[in-house]
Amino acid sequence: MPHSDPPSAPRQRAGNARIPRKTLERVSRRVMRCVARDFGIAPAMLSGPTRGAPRVAFARQVAMYLMHVDFAVSFDAIGRIFGRDRTTVSHACRVVEDGRDDIWLDCRLAAIELACRQGRRTGAAPAGPEVRR
Repeated sequence: MPHSDPPSAPRQRAGNARIPRKTLERVSRRVMRCVARDFGIAPAMLSGPTRGAPRVAFARQVAMYLMHVDFAVSFDAIGRIFGRDRTTVSHACRVVEDGRDDIWLDCRLAAIELACRQGRRTGAAPAGPEVRR
């Protein structure tokens, strides 16, 4: 007989657990600082109202991806932080995940992930005008 949870026990998927607001703010600031440093842009550009240059748009996608994958923040919460819809966050995560097939990008993301987890900025040189995907 298949096992099912009792009706009183709600199921939670990864990324949907409530994260305390202060923790969420701290994580978002940390990720934005690390990503902005690596891409050579100001952190405020990541949550700006316009798409921006391709480098800025891709940096924003990377920040959204890291918040979701490394810190289990929900698409809805990330969307609110960046002023975007949750479907935009979902798209960003797909774009970055698909890009990880490129060893150069995968290594770069691993360095940013490590810096975010350690709470420090990356020491990488700022990215050039074009974004390699």
